[in-house]
Amino acid sequence: MASMTIIIPLYTAEQDLETTLKGVLDQSLKDIEILILNQCIFDPLSSATEKLLASDPRIVRVDARYKNIASMKYDGFKRAHSDYVMELPPNIVLNPNLCEKYFQAMKAKPETAMVYADYRELYPDGHVEEKILRDYDGDVTERAHFGFVYAIRRESYKAVGGYDVSYNSAQDYDLRLKLSEHYDLVRLPEILYGVRISPEEAEEKTNVGASKLFFPGEGKYGGFSYLFYEKDEEAEIEKAFKDFLRRQGAYLTHDPVEVPYRGDEAFSPMVSVIIPAYNRVRFIGKALDSILKGTLQDFEIIVVDNGSRDGTIELVEEYCRRDDRIRLIKNDKNIIAFSLNLGVKAARGKYISQLDSDDEYTPKTLGMMVDHLEKNPKCAIAISYYELMDEDGKTMPEFGVIEHLEFDRNNHLRVDGAGAVRTWHRKVIEEFGLFNEEDFGHYAEDYDLVTQVAEKYDVDRVPAVLYRYRRHPDNTDSRRDPEMKIRNKTLIRQRAIARRIRLNKKLHRPQHSKR
Repeated sequence: MASMTIIIPLYTAEQDLETTLKGVLDQSLKDIEILILNQCIFDPLSSATEKLLASDPRIVRVDARYKNIASMKYDGFKRAHSDYVMELPPNIVLNPNLCEKYFQAMKAKPETAMVYADYRELYPDGHVEEKILRDYDGDVTERAHFGFVYAIRRESYKAVGGYDVSYNSAQDYDLRLKLSEHYDLVRLPEILYGVRISPEEAEEKTNVGASKLFFPGEGKYGGFSYLFYEKDEEAEIEKAFKDFLRRQGAYLTHDPVEVPYRGDEAFSPMVSVIIPAYNRVRFIGKALDSILKGTLQDFEIIVVDNGSRDGTIELVEEYCRRDDRIRLIKNDKNIIAFSLNLGVKAARGKYISQLDSDDEYTPKTLGMMVDHLEKNPKCAIAISYYELMDEDGKTMPEFGVIEHLEFDRNNHLRVDGAGAVRTWHRKVIEEFGLFNEEDFGHYAEDYDLVTQVAEKYDVDRVPAVLYRYRRHPDNTDSRRDPEMKIRNKTLIRQRAIARRIRLNKKLHRPQHSKR
């Protein structure tokens, strides 16, 4: 039996099979089986390709038509005879020792179900960019990146049921989730292959999407890419994730409750807008003006300055002199969760509405958000649609309206946020102990709190563009450490899954009748 099976899917007759096969045949690990899954049965291969496929006895050719990629992968694993299987997609340039490295890593630890490695991107102009991946730490989103070449232990694959052929796009995500529930996913911290980048991909990486958003991540729109999935793709990814939650016992089905109020409670003003700020003299005036011009005027504005030195404080003080509904809290700790909590503690309104100091409301924002909360007693947080604008305030039309329609209290654990604007019941923020300063002081404090609140109350979408989100090079989010951002979100999800498992056990515990 071979030490490793390498599956090479052949999608079109124009595919550069020669380069791919050369990289495989030059591997230092010689005891390999090579499966060519040829879908080109109605598109004859060239004589040179036919000759190549007959050039080595280790090459096994399978001519077949598959309904989707999942079916092709499933058939490849079914035909494999070795303990370890690796799929090799097009446009990959292997280091000669890749198979040997993968084989030894899998063999060393039986609990390892999958091995992956760092790689390099090879651009048409000769530029090379190294891609250093992350050690797997329990990131259950589809954005967790494992590169393009990974090996899977066939025994582990079979134990979790293998590829689900009902998927047209989420088959790899689904399999990875199933493997991660029982086995280890191991990264080899070295560059073991290259990925050839097409001219179209190179153009996309540098001139559209992510380059304008200043937000790192895989895909055309970087870390925002999940917001732009096709409808069918989003549905498949969501199904794979929710099936994972069900297997864990963390899928929520119970009904939310009403936010409790006593009959004699009265609030003035109706809503407190909290704006944390740090060196935002360019934008803070626009943020304040967007509130002051709104149709709802029963508000207070609390600006929490975090030690600005660029004139932000002086500008806000000028606004305070002109309108006594605006207050300034001076704070020397530039910690977003701490600043929000200062604002919440100082607030008098029934509701808390968040606004970043470089963003803007629309004239209808506060009126529509308060109206929704007043009419929906189970809703603890109302969240609107939003649009993106550049640093000059011009709408970025290529991104359209961000609706976050993928949000629900279960799928929230997969996506990176719930949207904006966020308007909360103040007493709900207080009920859950305010924003977590200790663990998420600098990032994801709101994601953490929304996640907890959604386990008890409704989180509703107000279907209107009520927030304008400014993207610019000095945007706070763009300057945060990407590693910290992923780490915080992963920790929040892990805690939420554990918390929801306990909640479901409590809610669905058999009730014994009293005698």
